[in-house]
Amino acid sequence: MPVDGLKRTRCCHGQYNRVAFTLVELLVVIAIIGILIGMLLPAVQMVRESARRTECANKIKQMGLALQTFESSNEYFPPSYNGTGLKPGWSWGTHILPYVEQNNLFHFGNSRNLLFGGGSNPATVTTEYSQTELTLFRCPSDSGPNLNPIRLNHAMSNYRAVAGPYTQSCFCADLDFGGVMYQNSETTFSHILDGTSHTIVIGECVFDESTGKKAAIWPGMSGLRGGAVWISDVMWWVDADSAQINGPASQAFSSNHPGGAMFVFCDGSTRFFVEGGDVDILRFLAGRDDGVIVSADF
Repeated sequence: MPVDGLKRTRCCHGQYNRVAFTLVELLVVIAIIGILIGMLLPAVQMVRESARRTECANKIKQMGLALQTFESSNEYFPPSYNGTGLKPGWSWGTHILPYVEQNNLFHFGNSRNLLFGGGSNPATVTTEYSQTELTLFRCPSDSGPNLNPIRLNHAMSNYRAVAGPYTQSCFCADLDFGGVMYQNSETTFSHILDGTSHTIVIGECVFDESTGKKAAIWPGMSGLRGGAVWISDVMWWVDADSAQINGPASQAFSSNHPGGAMFVFCDGSTRFFVEGGDVDILRFLAGRDDGVIVSADF
């Protein structure tokens, strides 16, 4: 009997040892899986961001081609917005709708007969049209809301016209900023003396309230409020501050793409501008006829 009891005891201890060993193996496997996930997650995120950046480039390129088609049809590029004095007005985003397969929406907005914002200044009146979300105007890397709460709740846009290299701190009606699109502009290809492949026309702008970045809106410019004309709804000039890609300036051209932001040239080509570069390069490229040609390998 004692011998049989001893055998049973040894058997039970062997079972306990095997169970304990199995638990250790399981913990090791879980730890390895955790390490692998930690190693793979950044790579997956990089692949996803690469895809989003490619999609963003395709969108801004589509806008650039639409601007070209508008010019061919109307013999001038659309203005950044049409407006009288310091009043609101329809933007370039509205003007290019027929050239980005949104002709029905363009006619629905009836921009030829109605005033943006119902004629109020500022344009506090929103409509179904002005609050229509268009994926074309949204960078896939931007997580901001569909309506821009900082810009009177009109539909969000992550793309803004590059008005030019103007560096003054004031604005007056119909001011020529030296670029392709500004208030009531009618720039033609012949006006772009620096060449269409050397002149940028649209750049990215991110929505990030924590850093003061306000993005834009696509339907129009909302007018005068708080003692300022909100031209940044649809366009901005490139001064030393806003030329710093992802810089601290509230109107700096910027994005959620790591390391830079996307721009489109007048010839429809796109380029990713990296942050931390020479600000004068962006300023020279913003001007249509400043006589400074930036090398393509900048």
